[in-house]
Formats: sequence, C-alpha cells, structure tokens
Amino acid sequence: MNDYLWDRSGEHDEEIMHLEGALGQLKWQGSWKSTTPSNIPRSTQRKVLWAATAAILLIGIATTVFLHEVRAKNSVTSWRLSLAGGKAKVVHAGQVIETARATHGVMESESIGEVHIDPDSRLRVLSARDDEHRLALDHGTIRALIWAPPTSFVVDTPSAQAVDLGCQYTLRVAKNGAGFLTVETGWVAFQWHDVESFIPAGAACTTRRVSGPGTPYFLDAPATMTAALNQFDATGSDDALATVLSGARPRDGLTLWHLLARTHGEQRVEVLDRFLALVKLPPDVGRRSILAGDRKSMDAAWDALQLGDTSWWREWKRRW
Repeated sequence: MNDYLWDRSGEHDEEIMHLEGALGQLKWQGSWKSTTPSNIPRSTQRKVLWAATAAILLIGIATTVFLHEVRAKNSVTSWRLSLAGGKAKVVHAGQVIETARATHGVMESESIGEVHIDPDSRLRVLSARDDEHRLALDHGTIRALIWAPPTSFVVDTPSAQAVDLGCQYTLRVAKNGAGFLTVETGWVAFQWHDVESFIPAGAACTTRRVSGPGTPYFLDAPATMTAALNQFDATGSDDALATVLSGARPRDGLTLWHLLARTHGEQRVEVLDRFLALVKLPPDVGRRSILAGDRKSMDAAWDALQLGDTSWWREWKRRW
C-alpha cells in the first residue's frame, strides 16, 4: 500500500504531485485569528453573523420538512378509507379514525380485505407491513372480511388481541375495554398474555379487561348454558360450572375443551367427565394425560371435535 497520501512516506506519484502543485495555490495562508478583518465595521459583522444564522435555520427547517414528507410517504398503506360514502382516501400508518354517531366508514385493501367501521368507533392504524397489518380498536364496532394469508391481519383491543386465521367476523369493544367477538366464516384466535381462545365460524367469545378472553361457545348453545358460562368466566363458581356441564351438547365440546385448560382439581375432573360423555376419544388417549394437560393428548381431544386438525392452527400459531 502506498502511504504517500497518508504521511508522504511512500513512493511519489507524478499525477498526485501534479495535483498538489495545481491545488497548492488555493491552500489557506492565514490563521483563524485573521478570519474577521479588523477594517470591517462591527455592525456589518453582526449582520453577516445574523444572515449566516438565518441561513442555517432555513436549512434546518427545510431538512425537517423534507424528512417529514419522506416519512409521510413511507407511511402510506394499501388501505383506502371512505367515510359516510365519500371519496376514498389513502390511509397512513399511525392514523386515527373516529366515526361520529351517524357516520360509518369503510377501509379497503385489495391485498388484505375490507373493514367496515360502525358509527361512534375509534380505530387506530398501528402498522402496515407486508407480513402484518395491525389495527387497534379502542371502542366501537368493526366488521372484517379478510382474504389475506392467516395471521396477516391483527386487531388489538384493551383486553385481547384478535388474530385473523382467514375469516369474516364482527368485533365490538365497549368504552370500559370489554369486548365481544362473533365469527361468521373461518377462524379467529383471541389472545391475552397466556390465555387463548380459538373461535370457529358460528361461535362467539367475550373478553374482559382484567382477565382477557373468556370461554368460546357456539351461538346456538342453550341460553342457560351461555349465561352460566359467562358467570363462571367472571367468578369461577362451582354452581355456574355445573349448569354449563349439564346444558352442554356434543357440539359444545368446543367449550368444554377450552374449560379443560381453565380449570383445576375437582373442577377439571368434572369437565373431563362431561367431555368424555359427549365426545369419543381415540383409544390411545389417556384420561390421566388429559388431566395433566399433556399437549399431545389435548391435541387429540381437539381433533375428536372434528372442527379441524390441530396441526393446521398450530402451524399458524408458530408464525403468530
């Protein structure tokens, strides 16, 4: 390596020396102390200083505006929003959408789906990446029809996170943070910390700000059962659980399967007894392993419900 350019110790290059000679005439000959000629009046010096300061400020403002415009451009999403039937406008990441009492909105994206926003709702657009579009419903109601790949569309609420698994659903959130989700087609996963609910088409699930998602149930379940289930989710009452178990049909194995993960001791034994009375398990699935919460046995119990193989939603859960 030639060190001439660094400390002038290497071989001399004729072209470099020629440039040095040409540019040498322009090198600084004075000292920093003489940068302000003494014959320039102080008033003129002050004017020059103020002009330089103003120029620096203008450059700073222009840079800030430019960066803001770049960020705004980069925050543009594939969503378009129409309020009260008006012209659709582009939606930006970070945008807050609020509808008045008599105003509805529609968000549409060719690659993701449609989100209908009911009056008196507050919806925030948190992010819009290729692999995830995330909204937050603070309060109000949305009706989503999603055709994007599963787990690509997520809606946060104050008490749970709704992860779309390819579906159509309605999500309501009260101003106290409680929520209610019903699924028309496909599946939705409801999560809050380590509490999970998997809601298929025709089913519903409540969620509370303190405890997260409740136990899912089919909408055609007996009213006495669903009322008792709501009471059990809130209080853990033995009497409420007994009413749920006595009113459960084979189809309500969905509810009992979730209760197996939410009960302990004698309550779990009672839930399993009723589950086994309604759902036929494979002969190699042991009662003891289910009571212990063994994952493989719980998966086999789920598969026995014939609502879809566990391998399908566990695959999407890994991506989530």
